[in-house]
Amino acid sequence: MKRQFLFLLALLNTLFIYSQNPYVVTTSSPSNPENEEEYFTETHFPLLTLCQWEPGMRFMFIPDSKDRFKPLLTSAETGRDIDNDKFKYKILEFKGTEEVEKETYVSTNYHTRFLFVCEEQELYHEVKNQRLNDICTHNPKYSLNGLIYLSDVDKARDLLPGKALYTQSPQVRKDDTNNHSGYREVALPLHSRVTVTNVGVGSKDYPVKIIFEDDKGESYYMEVALSRTNSGMDIADFTADKKFNYFPNAFTFNDPNAKASQALKSKYTGLVLYPRSSLEVSPNSIESKESHTLLKYTPLTIEDIENVSDSPSNAILKLKDTNGNIYYKKVDLKYDIFVKNNDYIEDLFGFGDLRKKHPSITEENWALISQGEIRPGMSMEECRLALGSPIQIRQKRDSRFETWFYQGQTVEFENGTILRSEGKLF
Repeated sequence: MKRQFLFLLALLNTLFIYSQNPYVVTTSSPSNPENEEEYFTETHFPLLTLCQWEPGMRFMFIPDSKDRFKPLLTSAETGRDIDNDKFKYKILEFKGTEEVEKETYVSTNYHTRFLFVCEEQELYHEVKNQRLNDICTHNPKYSLNGLIYLSDVDKARDLLPGKALYTQSPQVRKDDTNNHSGYREVALPLHSRVTVTNVGVGSKDYPVKIIFEDDKGESYYMEVALSRTNSGMDIADFTADKKFNYFPNAFTFNDPNAKASQALKSKYTGLVLYPRSSLEVSPNSIESKESHTLLKYTPLTIEDIENVSDSPSNAILKLKDTNGNIYYKKVDLKYDIFVKNNDYIEDLFGFGDLRKKHPSITEENWALISQGEIRPGMSMEECRLALGSPIQIRQKRDSRFETWFYQGQTVEFENGTILRSEGKLF
């Protein structure tokens, strides 16, 4: 006991000197979290490395299957290893550390013991050939097998039950006694709204087992890390199949679909646009069996936009024309170069007010242009809007005259206005 006290005293003295040295500087802490979930985790579940453990910390002893035949605890009274099953699912209270010297023929070896008490029995876990300071300096992620940090579980039990969360993992679990692993993985739609119903003990690396229900009353769970105390993992280690075992990666407090919807509304609502060609739309609602054809260049305003659940890139536009009529159109907001989707929004619509861009065009001419028709007296600008760009342009010797060639149609201009057209009657 005296050796244990002196060792702790020396460690505390080292930390005090370290904190008082003006040449030893650090960045401000805690770091700025990127989102609400990280803030929640950093605020309520601070990481405690082995060197930061304090007497009174509580752990549940659940050894992994790989440690089934490897005793993890030793009796302080007898010095004998204890079968892991004897203390399985029991609570161990941390009492401190002590350093043990063992003389050999060559030198002196130092071992570090982590001391615990369980049901009035004194126990220890020994790390051979390493002093505590060496562990802290050279292996800060070192962890003790079989010990689940209960403070994370207790705090989660206080903070999470009844709380609404949104899943970010494509796979969740259900307990299953007919499976050798004790569970089975099931798919759950991404960003499902769930409610936490209970919190219990998970595993050493992922000590918090969060049980939740979806809107149909189905119950599922996920095991996650929060403070990462005794997990042996940095945040950067939660990648690949481990990614969703870290709480900020597994859940979000806010509906991601609502965030995406709000971002879409901010980007598109109120924009003025027009169909690039005649376009079939739905009046009244997107489910309407009726259809309506909008002529090319019909002035429209986006009144609203909503996400479509079957694809994150699909959306439904609520459109209003200058007479106040409402139409709906499903569009794809992302162009797929492989599928070459024909409902890509920028293929269907041009953005901006064409009438402001071409103020000299009369409404009478707009009526013709929107139907792909021209007439004598129209300008080159109006011809291009009505028929598109010509296949070929031929200049005459007399610079007043010019001929535009289209598929099956030619248009002759004099001084920049249509003189006549062949191949299609006016």
